[in-house]
Amino acid sequence: MNYNNPKLRILNITHYDMDGCGASIVLKNFYEDVIVVPVTYNTEWKLLDDIRQYEGKYDAIICTDFYPAQTINDLRKLSTTLVLDHHESVVDKNNDTDIIINTLYSGTKLAYKFVSKFKDVSYLEKLVDIIDDYDMFRLKIPASVYFNNLFWEMGHKWFIRRFITGNTVMYPEEKRYFIDAKKEFDKMYETLEITDLARNGVFFETDRFHYECIEALKKDGYKWFAIKNKGNISVRCDDIDLTEIFKKLGRGGGHAHAGGVPLTKTDNVAEWVRKIEYFIDDYYMNMIDD
Repeated sequence: MNYNNPKLRILNITHYDMDGCGASIVLKNFYEDVIVVPVTYNTEWKLLDDIRQYEGKYDAIICTDFYPAQTINDLRKLSTTLVLDHHESVVDKNNDTDIIINTLYSGTKLAYKFVSKFKDVSYLEKLVDIIDDYDMFRLKIPASVYFNNLFWEMGHKWFIRRFITGNTVMYPEEKRYFIDAKKEFDKMYETLEITDLARNGVFFETDRFHYECIEALKKDGYKWFAIKNKGNISVRCDDIDLTEIFKKLGRGGGHAHAGGVPLTKTDNVAEWVRKIEYFIDDYYMNMIDD
């Protein structure tokens, strides 16, 4: 398919996080008609039902910041399907011409480079860099943490409307939100319950302030983090390649130093934390042996 046509009606299946949202913003700045369907790795099972309502309303499917492992063949039966993803856990799919995997960039930046072949969207560059900085955990741009917090506070649709033009200047009410959020985090962190894990690991539960909690816990000597948030256990560690851990777990994925394990309603959280702890401990043991 020739994607160099702004008139193409696009069904954009994208990851429900700031990075997936940023990729949708990029596509919407080229294609005139984009239907955005956010998805998580533990809601893909109902994706085909979710998109049935859009039958006949799109010419092609573009998946951004998300590889539809369970549904790729079914999606291809519905329409031409292009995947733009950047997770190390799906690198082996890169030999497919309709699956573009590039681990050097976030999903937003990968979409930006794709669309830039057809149109000058350089006015989005600052927004793209902010999202890329956070999602790739470079954290060289202080504002990237605040943008991510704003996404989770306000939601996917709001974030698209707010930043569709690439304007990244914070409004006064948004600046006030950041000040209030800092006070809220300080109060929450005072009562945060944590469980020590092997190899200076720590487990805690929260749906907000992941980055802030991790940075505060690092000061106490913790090296890796398992965080129960909504339907996932997020894992963060700067010292080891977590993609190897997810392979051994047989579930989940992500980047070398950050990823997650999607949970079902019947999963035992403590059991999954123990599994993660076991494989991380084993990984460190093998590093010592080598």
